[in-house]
Amino acid sequence: MPTLLIKNVPHDLMKELRRLKVELGCRTWTELLEKLIRLRSREVVLIEDKDLESMRRAVNEFLKLRDDVTKKWRKGSVLVEFRRARGREAEDSYIRR
Repeated sequence: MPTLLIKNVPHDLMKELRRLKVELGCRTWTELLEKLIRLRSREVVLIEDKDLESMRRAVNEFLKLRDDVTKKWRKGSVLVEFRRARGREAEDSYIRR
């Protein structure tokens, strides 16, 4: 079995982990880790304000990009380029055979 080595764990955290190990009836640190992973709540998600703002900026940039691409598709330039590129790929694959 592989060994797990964790260095520089603060005293308070180590104390809490030892308490949990006893409380949950774990004989090894591996058992504690497994129980902590299995017991974790899947519904709780913490998002900080800076993360929320970053997500908002990303969504706005994506929407702007979507609008730009939509405008180009309506003009036909993207569709024409796509078809032209696909045509060249088909010609290249035919020549290689």
